[in-house]
Amino acid sequence: MDDAYRPQVRIAVDPRAVLARPAVQVRQHTLRPDRRSPLDALVATPPEPTGTLLYFPGFNTSLGPWEIAKCAHLADATSLTVVVTEIPGMSRFGDPIPRAVRAEMMRGRIEPWAELNLAYLEEALEVGGVTGTENLEVLGYSTGCSLAVAALPVLGEWGPIEGLNLVEPVAITSRNLASLQAHNLADLGRMPTALATNRSHEWVMNARALQRREPSVRYSPVDLIAIGQVLATQALLTGLDDVELARCALVRGSRSSLCRQADYDRLDGVLSDKGVPGPTITVEGLGHQLWHSFPVIVQLTQAMLAATV
Repeated sequence: MDDAYRPQVRIAVDPRAVLARPAVQVRQHTLRPDRRSPLDALVATPPEPTGTLLYFPGFNTSLGPWEIAKCAHLADATSLTVVVTEIPGMSRFGDPIPRAVRAEMMRGRIEPWAELNLAYLEEALEVGGVTGTENLEVLGYSTGCSLAVAALPVLGEWGPIEGLNLVEPVAITSRNLASLQAHNLADLGRMPTALATNRSHEWVMNARALQRREPSVRYSPVDLIAIGQVLATQALLTGLDDVELARCALVRGSRSSLCRQADYDRLDGVLSDKGVPGPTITVEGLGHQLWHSFPVIVQLTQAMLAATV
């Protein structure tokens, strides 16, 4: 494919990218589809929505003030209604992944977990009064990239998917759990660098401070191992083989250990061979934790969703 269709883009963190706090309304809902365990969801609705952005968050994500700020920005910048749920098995309620789903995950199969997640997303669309799925964007970060890709066959039935946006995908190479944990610890050590980029914006720092007072999500050791088994595979690459995409944006931090350069290049090559357009983006100086930098989130929203903004 010509480079014009999958341009290589490099982004340097620009704190000036962050403007005033968006005024988009974000509502929180607690979901129990078909009497399943409860999970929280956020729905951010701009004044005149032009479609829907389904956002699949990363590991250990609480849907408190920090994620509310992100969703408000995404909705404000794109005019899309943003919908996100907690990850099954990783919520403030602490309920475990159902045993049958966990058993499949221990075998490296993500599909049952994604199906469970979709039940909550569908409920979030209903309780949030979201109807505009004729223009559907899908965004995943880290673990959320794997859930997003596994959900694509079903999401394609909800409405035409205009674009897939994968930020720091992890399940793009096979490795053992010890290596996965070592790479995770290396990237956690880079968190302070990402957080430091927020310092010049008081409202962003306030959102972070408020988040620290909120309950964290809880998960069991056995569920943690099951999630690790899924992320230590090439499930995301396999999932992309089975779907047709109109566009796919990729994002990696230049210092990331969880999303390594060679694996990232291979993923880009798979999309190129399939003829899927979209930018392949590298964020300079940051690692896997780049999604905790609000300036980067703002810059990536423009770079990934330029056709929507």
